Amino acid sequence: MGQGRGAEARTRAPGLDGVRAIAVLVVMGFHEGVRALSGGFLGVDVFFVLSGFLITDLLATRPRDLKAFWLRRARRLLPALAVMLVVVTAAATVIEPGQSATLRLALLAAATYTSNWYQMLHHVSYFQSFGPPSPLQHLWSLAIEEQFYLLWPLILWFVVLRLNDRRARVAAILLAAAGSAVAMALQYTPADPSQVYYGTDTHASALLIGAALALACPLAKLAGTRPAVTRRLDAIGVAGLVVLGWAIGHLKGDDAAVYPAGLLLGALAAAAIIAAAASRGAVATITGTPPLRWIGVRSYAMYLWHWPVIALATALAGHAITSPATWAVETGVTVALAAASWRFVESPILHNGMGASLRNLYHHLQETFIRPVIGTWRMVPLIAVAVAVVILGIAGYGVAKPSGNVTDAGLLRQVADGERISAESRSQTAPPAPPTSPAPRRHTPGPGSTGLDRTSRRHTAKRVPYGSASSARLTDCAVSGWQVTAIGDSVMLASAAALETDFPGIYIDAKVGMQMQTGVQLVQQLSAAGSLRHYVVIGLGTNGAITPGEIWQLREAVPHRELSLVNTYGPMSWESEVNGVLASSSWHKPHVTLADWAAAIGAHPSFLWSDGIHPQPAGGRLYASVISNAIRQSC
Repeated sequence: MGQGRGAEARTRAPGLDGVRAIAVLVVMGFHEGVRALSGGFLGVDVFFVLSGFLITDLLATRPRDLKAFWLRRARRLLPALAVMLVVVTAAATVIEPGQSATLRLALLAAATYTSNWYQMLHHVSYFQSFGPPSPLQHLWSLAIEEQFYLLWPLILWFVVLRLNDRRARVAAILLAAAGSAVAMALQYTPADPSQVYYGTDTHASALLIGAALALACPLAKLAGTRPAVTRRLDAIGVAGLVVLGWAIGHLKGDDAAVYPAGLLLGALAAAAIIAAAASRGAVATITGTPPLRWIGVRSYAMYLWHWPVIALATALAGHAITSPATWAVETGVTVALAAASWRFVESPILHNGMGASLRNLYHHLQETFIRPVIGTWRMVPLIAVAVAVVILGIAGYGVAKPSGNVTDAGLLRQVADGERISAESRSQTAPPAPPTSPAPRRHTPGPGSTGLDRTSRRHTAKRVPYGSASSARLTDCAVSGWQVTAIGDSVMLASAAALETDFPGIYIDAKVGMQMQTGVQLVQQLSAAGSLRHYVVIGLGTNGAITPGEIWQLREAVPHRELSLVNTYGPMSWESEVNGVLASSSWHKPHVTLADWAAAIGAHPSFLWSDGIHPQPAGGRLYASVISNAIRQSC
């Protein structure tokens, strides 16, 4: 992202610009939700390896001038970041005024390059989210890089370079990379891998692998390799491209194998590509093509701008949009902003310095104000100044104004309450022994029910998997919460209070970002431990696709029990696919019912929060009633 240009000034490696381009395009595609790029988060690790390589090469071959190094880094990174922060703050103030409180904290973290630790402390998930997306969430990676820039020169010069030979230095760095990977493996938790993904200590392997490459094969050495060596580098580079391409297309953020094996695989593949791209072979020729170089030169600004564009577009639309047309528009806006950033901010400051750039700007404005305004083009500086003043004013107002009610604060509190209820339900011991078969009684709607129950029940009754249930049976069956195990994601967490009200004693294991495979594993573990209750409710599908094989595994794990599958609702590209799998897996299947949440909430979208996915309290009551009806169909 913010790779050093000093090394390129000494030995220009055009192919490395192409590597930057590939990395930023992959990350952008991943954030846009392109399903073929499920492992696109590895693009960040490509940036990390490249940063570690270039910065270490620069530090190892230049005189020890820490002040000059840090000043160059500040000049390269800070101006573009500052402009982005001001513009995004102003835009968010207008488009999403409810995010002002959280945006202030995110701004402070961005300005101090501590975004990764801020997001860890506030449990902001990288791979799964609920509520409006924060436009500054992507700055966690820049924080890790900046922390590396601050600490690594000291470690390199006063520890690593004191070792006697090159092999010892490379071995020491690789040992440190292995230590970071081990720390990630030890601290990894399946519930939310973001905690190890954000950590500077646990995610330093890629940076250190790049640093080791720089000491083993300096940039100048790679650029001057003999033809025989270049051919070998090309073979290694092609292998790296194949491995990285496979990983980007197959790995997912919730795969346990990613932490750390998948990340190490991606980093090593990136190192192979960088080594080949820095030479003068075929890989360098391909990655050094003009279009890729053009994107690569502007990759830092593209990374800065792409996520705010996506987040603010989502806010404008009211929900996430994942169509190719939307991708094209958002990518076009990102490229335009990045081009403007490079032309008017980054390039002038890089070539002339901050002081000279400001003086040139002052002289242009002075000339515009002093001389008569003649012609349209002479008004451009005046218009630019006026726009900048307005943006600064709006941004200042957004930061200074009272917080008021944050629009997603209610959802955050609701999910937090659900997490507490879920944890308490799992800690309950020695429940009263439930009857072997539910005792019939007439159902009286409880506090968690709404006047919409009958509508939901009629719709759900159409989905009864074996057509013997009658309306009398739906109202005469009583189920105790001690007979129900519920596994779900953040939608279930938002509805946990209503579920607890309708089913006192219910066992809930729900987590933000949970996907079906994790749910299957939990059910299998509970079944093996003899803790699985008679009625099993699965509310998953918000965070990814579901396969018929996973449903088959569920059915195998719940023999002689009643399984209720809750379908999904929201602007996810996989919604119809998930609901189709769940419908076909429950229709005419014994002991399996479909809780048709999509139909129930689709009739009442106002019961959802602004993300169009998570239920408000009224929606949570509707969610609980849909599950209640599905369970009673199986009585």
